[in-house]
Amino acid sequence: MRSVSCFAAILLVICLAGPSTVLAGGDKGGDPFNLGERYYAKKEYRTALQYFRKALGGNVVRAHYRMGQIYEETGRDRDALTHFRSYLELGRPGDRWNDASARIKILEERLRAETTRSAALLERGKTLYADGMYGQAEKVLLDAVKEDERNPEIHFYLGEVYMALGQYGKAEAEYRKAKEYY
Repeated sequence: MRSVSCFAAILLVICLAGPSTVLAGGDKGGDPFNLGERYYAKKEYRTALQYFRKALGGNVVRAHYRMGQIYEETGRDRDALTHFRSYLELGRPGDRWNDASARIKILEERLRAETTRSAALLERGKTLYADGMYGQAEKVLLDAVKEDERNPEIHFYLGEVYMALGQYGKAEAEYRKAKEYY
């Protein structure tokens, strides 16, 4: 009986102390930027981003550069652009600064091309919707979302298409996305 209560006490201590250790990845107390670098090197981007966000709280400008790289590598170009721009504003000229500047130009061009394509797809989808060709409109608008998932107008028209098709759950989800991105 005594060993059971001892075990229960140990388990209770682990449960109470464990979450902070687990949430910190066992790295509690370390320098956030250096910990972020360690996880970045292992391509554990989610954990690396957590540490880089903490580093930003301590005004570690280099974290913007690394976050820009992570977002670019994971296809989140708009977020990458934001962090590279912040790095240029706050950082010092040098190799990373020059690299961030070059990456900004590439990302801006890529986003400009995506926006142009998504705008054309949106217009085509709106025309198909107006003509009552809901199935085709859905396909075109889904392609537009792939190009520019944060465009509220695309989600709104997808919601309209789903309403016309009687797919009310999907319509509601699209209206929520439209509102979120608006």
